[in-house]
This record gives sequence, C-alpha cells and structure tokens, in this order.
Amino acid sequence: MSKTIDKEELKYKVFNHDLLIAWKTEYQLGIPVIDEQHRGILTTINSLHFGMANNHGADMLRPVVNTVHDYTHMHFEIEENFLKKYYYPDLEQHCELHRELINELKKVGRDSIRHHDPFEFMQFLKKWWINHICEKDRDYLDYLIETLR
Repeated sequence: MSKTIDKEELKYKVFNHDLLIAWKTEYQLGIPVIDEQHRGILTTINSLHFGMANNHGADMLRPVVNTVHDYTHMHFEIEENFLKKYYYPDLEQHCELHRELINELKKVGRDSIRHHDPFEFMQFLKKWWINHICEKDRDYLDYLIETLR
C-alpha cells in the first residue's frame, strides 16, 4: 500500500535543501563568458552537495569529478586565451596556478573515487571556489578594467 504525499510535503522533502554556495552579484567579474563558466562550476558544486544531502554523494562522485575535470580544462583555456589577448603581465603565474589546480584536481578526484568519499572532493571544490575563483581571478580584474578603458 503506497502512502499519498501531498504537494507541501513533497515540496519540503525535495526542495528544502539549501544551496551550498548561492550565486551573488559580487562574484561577477564582468566578463560574461567567465562569469557564466563560474556559475557552471557553482552548479556542479551545488549538485554534488544536493546528492550528498540525499545520501547519493558517492554515487555522483565519478560523474562530478569527470565533469569538473572536463569543464576546468575548457574554462582555463578560455580564461588564459582571454588574458593573453590583453597582454596580462602576470599571465605565467596565473597559468601556473591553473596547472597546480589541475594536478590537485586529478589527485583529489582519483583519491575521492577510490575511497568513495565525496566529502574530500567537496572540500577541494569549496577551497577552489574561495581561493581561486573569488580571490585569484580578481587579481587580473583591475588590470583588465584599466586596459579596456
């Protein structure tokens, strides 16, 4: 015998999960393609968070790691080409940060999958969001604003 769930109960059970990181306008750099890619990264973080909150984090881990890996390569290539186009003077240092992140992503992703541990990968994603996207990507913003005037 199946139990009937009313609309409010369904809404509570399915939709009452906060986003781990909600997009805020202060995250915007003002470069539409980069901002949209950053939103995509947040979407992936929040999807894994939702899966973890619903006891499916380990099941989602491999597809999320693969998505983040592929998406990161595309994002870094676009960002680096954009910075090259405007002769960003600290391009090599920024590219080095990207290489370090890719290497860490590979290691943490591989370890997380092997240990069936979505928490480890989530910690990596949060650290990446806070340290790189919210801080390091802002380092080139003043230069670009001045250059594009």
